[in-house]
Amino acid sequence: MKKSDSKTVIFITGTPGVGKTTIASCLKDKISSELVKINEFADEKGLFLGKDREKGYNIIDLDKLSEETEKLINQIPNNIILEGHLSHFCSKPDIVIVLRLQPAILESRLMEREYSSSKVNENLEAEALGICASEAYQIHGDIVQEIDTSNLTVEEVLDITIQIIKGKKRFKVGNVDFLDWVIS
Repeated sequence: MKKSDSKTVIFITGTPGVGKTTIASCLKDKISSELVKINEFADEKGLFLGKDREKGYNIIDLDKLSEETEKLINQIPNNIILEGHLSHFCSKPDIVIVLRLQPAILESRLMEREYSSSKVNENLEAEALGICASEAYQIHGDIVQEIDTSNLTVEEVLDITIQIIKGKKRFKVGNVDFLDWVIS
């Protein structure tokens, strides 16, 4: 997938807690790229519609987020990684990588972060149903790749991610299935 004569634009997305920030930070150094953290970028640009009073988080204007990240992508001459659970709503990626994680492992991580029980449950359901992968695929189609990180080390996920970027491996959306968690 890597274009030899130009930069590659990589989106790393997934439910909060699946390892996006860790992988993106490691990948940044491995492939000499700029890293944009979507939540920080939205905060810097003031891309909020308001606050969800019930859940306590800012609501990001996805249209403005996409417009602003597209401008940024056009300005940066190097490889660029957009990391965040909303990155797949942005435009102009060459590759979208969705990180997935077994809900039982995710639950432990989110509890360590001291998420409220309602936020933990919301994210577990989103992960079990593959919401980020589904949304990303609906928007970007076959450039979306899905990695189950549940039984992999950071280095293994990083290696797979680099192989995807180089076009040596493909991990199609739909091969990761955590629906049994919902049923049990």
